[in-house]
Amino acid sequence: MKEISSRNNCYFTHSIVVDLVSILINIFYNNNSNKYSDIYTEDYIKSIQKNYRFLGEITNSLPFNGYGMLEFLLLNKNFNNLEAYKSYVLSLKDEDFFYTFYGQYIDKEFLKLALQDDENLNKLYSEYGDISTNYLALKGLFSNKDLFLQEFFSCLDGLYTEEFISYYEETMIKIYDELPGLESSLLTIEPLELSQKIMGKTFRNRGPYEDFIFIPSCLINIKAIRFFGKDQILIYSLNHKDFTKKDIINILKTISDETRFEIIELLSKEAPMTGKDLASKLGLSTPTISHHIDKLKEAGFTNEERVKNSKYYSINYNSMDKFINNLSSRFKNDKH
Repeated sequence: MKEISSRNNCYFTHSIVVDLVSILINIFYNNNSNKYSDIYTEDYIKSIQKNYRFLGEITNSLPFNGYGMLEFLLLNKNFNNLEAYKSYVLSLKDEDFFYTFYGQYIDKEFLKLALQDDENLNKLYSEYGDISTNYLALKGLFSNKDLFLQEFFSCLDGLYTEEFISYYEETMIKIYDELPGLESSLLTIEPLELSQKIMGKTFRNRGPYEDFIFIPSCLINIKAIRFFGKDQILIYSLNHKDFTKKDIINILKTISDETRFEIIELLSKEAPMTGKDLASKLGLSTPTISHHIDKLKEAGFTNEERVKNSKYYSINYNSMDKFINNLSSRFKNDKH
């Protein structure tokens, strides 16, 4: 981890753990086709999806499809040591694992009770409906946490191939090209302000944080994600490619759903809002709202932020403006 010269509490690093976890999540997300064909063959991806069905079912039910597994980097900071990261996660007691996994906002005693019997697990799900898209998947995770972690780390080991290492090393030029821009930006603006600019939103949770860690990635499949506690970690994609025709069509399909359209309208007028607020306004259950929010997050239209015991959602205006400008340029006739 390199200290950024223009700020003594800001750091810059790449991360093997972040990129491997990102690939794993993308492989299982709605049984995605192989977006990493430069690294893995189609048959290899299909064999992973076939051999780790339990892992796939659970990750697809989780908020952010399992990016919570990166919460542990806030505590042990083993960004490039897969074995040390694995050892740390496996060393945690069950309640400590789930406490960190869910972003340190659920009462630990509540988690201990939920681990003991179905009645308390049901209470947990009722209170925090956004921790899983369905109760059976949540029960499967709480009853089989060791199996989940066994499959998770076995899958990561399987993805850590020579081809991955070779591809990862090729991305280093692009990663380190990012550093001078960060150093220059941090000469004039605060790290929290720069983080907001990268994510395209105004944060509700504003620290204070002791350290800020910036992790650019060429392999993460979402635009940006932030983790925070004593410190803040901001992971963001360097793949600033323009929308393709296929991207535009997929996004239009996503927002053409009536509920998602209404969520966008509400967040545009009243954001930030919690999942419960949205559910109450639209007369839907919290898990249903979580499902639609996940689709909007995949399209890059919404941000999520935890404040104490609640998660707040808002519009990602960076992505929305980029999408609207792209759509406009495709249909606009310069002659008129």
